[in-house]
Amino acid sequence: MNQNISEFFAERKAAFLKAKIKPSLSPEEEAQILADAEEKFSLSAWLPDAAKRVSQLSMVSHPSKFSHPSAKTSSIIAKGTKAIDGYLRTGNIDYELDVFGNAAAMDVFKFLSLKLEDGQSILSHLEEDSSTLKKEFTIPTANYENLKNDLLSIKKIDISSKTDHLVKQVYFPVEDNYHLLSTLTPSGLLTLLKSRLDYIRFSDDTKMAKEYRKKNEYHASGYDDLFDLTVTGFGGTQPQNVSVLNSRNAGRAYLLASTPPKLKHRDIRLPTQDFFKSSLRTSQFKDSFQTLHSLMIVPINNVHLRHGISNTLKYIVDQVLQRAFKIRSTTIGWSNAEHYQSLPLAQRIWLDDVHISKRQDEDEWISQINRHFARWILQAYEFTCKDSHIKLSDHELHEIRNYVDEALANDQEFFR
Repeated sequence: MNQNISEFFAERKAAFLKAKIKPSLSPEEEAQILADAEEKFSLSAWLPDAAKRVSQLSMVSHPSKFSHPSAKTSSIIAKGTKAIDGYLRTGNIDYELDVFGNAAAMDVFKFLSLKLEDGQSILSHLEEDSSTLKKEFTIPTANYENLKNDLLSIKKIDISSKTDHLVKQVYFPVEDNYHLLSTLTPSGLLTLLKSRLDYIRFSDDTKMAKEYRKKNEYHASGYDDLFDLTVTGFGGTQPQNVSVLNSRNAGRAYLLASTPPKLKHRDIRLPTQDFFKSSLRTSQFKDSFQTLHSLMIVPINNVHLRHGISNTLKYIVDQVLQRAFKIRSTTIGWSNAEHYQSLPLAQRIWLDDVHISKRQDEDEWISQINRHFARWILQAYEFTCKDSHIKLSDHELHEIRNYVDEALANDQEFFR
């Protein structure tokens, strides 16, 4: 008999005797129990019984009991097609099948999972109808073909489409109607994920590297770690009632972080049609325009007042230039996207460094920016101070354009 099979029966016989033999038993009673154990855990007696009990188990790829231990659905073994499509899904990942059913019959599945000398499981040998296993399973108490067929029923194809109200469900839109989908858990994929994450976090190499870090010593390869993992539990104190793989994982599975990206607040909006309308909000310049207005309404005219008006206008111009600089510091070439094609060419030359050669060699864009710049200051002032019913004259508009022109001329590094 194969060594793994012998050890399998020896373990079960030892557990059986530990539960049955008590100090109060007489020698005759103890001898009888020992004889019963020898008989019960011999291949000739145990194997036919296992072939009967295997019908209580089903091998599946997506068990339903992860949603609820009492859920009963069709036994599904999904077979996906492998494709280089970038998806982590059935077919693209090879993982072992799971088993669910009567927990008292799980010893049958463990037996079928035992490896023979060639490294293949008993179940694989049954599927291949190997001569090695046929010789091993030739016993006087049962016919080999019957044993094989009964044991292989653990992977029987279920052609039914049975779901359960305890399974999580979702309405999926299809044309003018909906399909009610029952969502099942790929437990083999969960197990593979857990084993890989556990290796990353708790392998001997990782433990050694962490010890080096604790001692503040150099480690050649270091270690990887994953943060924001969530551990979920299935089956409570009875994980075996969910599935074999769930029991092997002690009912635990990992969920990787799946959160939306943290977006950085952007003070400046990229203009789609007009920088002065899209990227500048009059409210941001309210204090400056109110200061300008307080100077404009003073009924005197002297050098100090004129300097105050001039400095306030220059400050407003500088504020606008700072916003233009922030736009220019974004990705080069942003204005070439179709979304920004309505933006005037002069503003694209001004705001996007992809047009830096045109900015250096051409002058037409400067006069267009100057005109729009001055008009925006005029309109923003009148809007902010609309309650005063004061409007700036052409002379004042001319003065504003002079300030803008001066700013364009003096800041060659930024504009040219």
